[in-house]
Amino acid sequence: MDFLEGLEKIEIQGGYSITTSAQTDLMKVIEQKLLKKQPFRVVTFNPEMMVYAAENKEFKESIISADAITPDGIGIVLLLKKLGLEDVKRQPGIELSWAILVKAIELQSSIAIIGSTDEALTKAIDNITERIGKPNLVMSRSGFFREDEEAIIIDKLTELQPDLLLVAMPFPRQEALLSKLFHKSLKSVGVGVGGSIDVWSGKIHRAPKFMQLIGLEWLWRLLKQPSRLSRLMKTIVPFMKIYFSTIKKPA
Repeated sequence: MDFLEGLEKIEIQGGYSITTSAQTDLMKVIEQKLLKKQPFRVVTFNPEMMVYAAENKEFKESIISADAITPDGIGIVLLLKKLGLEDVKRQPGIELSWAILVKAIELQSSIAIIGSTDEALTKAIDNITERIGKPNLVMSRSGFFREDEEAIIIDKLTELQPDLLLVAMPFPRQEALLSKLFHKSLKSVGVGVGGSIDVWSGKIHRAPKFMQLIGLEWLWRLLKQPSRLSRLMKTIVPFMKIYFSTIKKPA
């Protein structure tokens, strides 16, 4: 077990150092980063990303270079349990990103949000304002942009240097964008939040609480979006190979 800035980490197959500290401990580190305006990049990790990274060196590097890689997917949690961490808990990215957002608004930190559609983003910001308070937004825009617009967005964000940057785009685009930004000396707390904007806007809904608690949130998403089945099928067999090739730590 490694420790970085008070955070517990353990390396799993592929060279990923997974942050296993409780979310409360991670939030203490993130709060200090926000206050000191220091860079800190978080990746919320799941089996689909792990399988894709095995075939994509650049994407894998964008994950490994993060400051904290948290166990978002239930498959990652099961892998950690096999390595002997029986008490490790899943840290859903949507809950972590919401906690970070709450803290950033409390601290009046400057915030930039990139992702989803203009309509969903506007509604999400309205709901955030109503539920938490008005965010100090220095930039917000949809996640749908052309490749030739990316350089402009990167330049704008590195000029603004927001204290918090949330990127809500499908992987691997959000991790690639965040990695490029941090290589360009972005001094933000940066988090890829996936479909969180659509949830915060009310466009889609999370699984019932009992499904979240037993690790079946992925099944709820599949039932609501059957088109995800092909993605799941591409993930499940390669990840099972990773899981069963991982040597179980003796009790």
